[in-house]
Amino acid sequence: MRILAVESDPFHQMMYRSSGRRGVVRSIILPFYKVKVDSLPDGITAFVATSDLQGRERDKRSNRLVGEAVAEELLLLQQLEEIPTVNFVVLAGDLYDYPECHKLGGTGDVTSVWNAFAQSFDSVVGVHGNHDAITEVDMAANTIVLDGNTTNLNSLTIGGVCGIIGRVERNQRKTEEQFKKSLENITSSKTDLVVLHQGPDDPINNQKGEPFIREHLENNGSSIVIFGHCHWDKPLIEIGDNQVLNVDNRVYIFTE
Repeated sequence: MRILAVESDPFHQMMYRSSGRRGVVRSIILPFYKVKVDSLPDGITAFVATSDLQGRERDKRSNRLVGEAVAEELLLLQQLEEIPTVNFVVLAGDLYDYPECHKLGGTGDVTSVWNAFAQSFDSVVGVHGNHDAITEVDMAANTIVLDGNTTNLNSLTIGGVCGIIGRVERNQRKTEEQFKKSLENITSSKTDLVVLHQGPDDPINNQKGEPFIREHLENNGSSIVIFGHCHWDKPLIEIGDNQVLNVDNRVYIFTE
């Protein structure tokens, strides 16, 4: 599976509220884009990838995490036939914001977001970001969290690594050696999709990330790599034989 084209203009947008600096509540635009790939396995018409949905919906009465509203919005787009049927959703982490949107960088329970997508679509697969906590006992049965391992969905092999590099006593952190080992585990054999929260850097376009992840991808794998954590203005690049797509604060719908 290879990406042929990513639309430069969003076909849909939605607004949400998000914590800003000094307690300022920001209004954020979340764009939706279509991605064309050369082929999808039988039984898959479309899948979605997104990350860094750190905010709350505009309706303060229900005040859901914005990821829950995105799951609902995708169902509406299906009903309006603006997108084909979505078979599964890929989440690349950082899905939390405080109920009052009062402080930037909040960490909290994102189980409700995973379960909202799981209620709406056949499967949800992905990784946790450094601001995500979950209540595993409450996770829906059709959710798959990947961390140094792979799974198979409709003949697609998907691998993932949770978290970022940092002090291991903090939430969803790994040492560099732990992260390297997990990344090696999922790229040592053919993997169609690699899902990370922390991704590579892109020195050519001056885009932030982790240099050793880029160095690893230069010599390993031939996957579509999906990640967030740092926002890129140029979201799609190639590293080695890998196509690397930054999905930070964007929703991408992949179709054949």
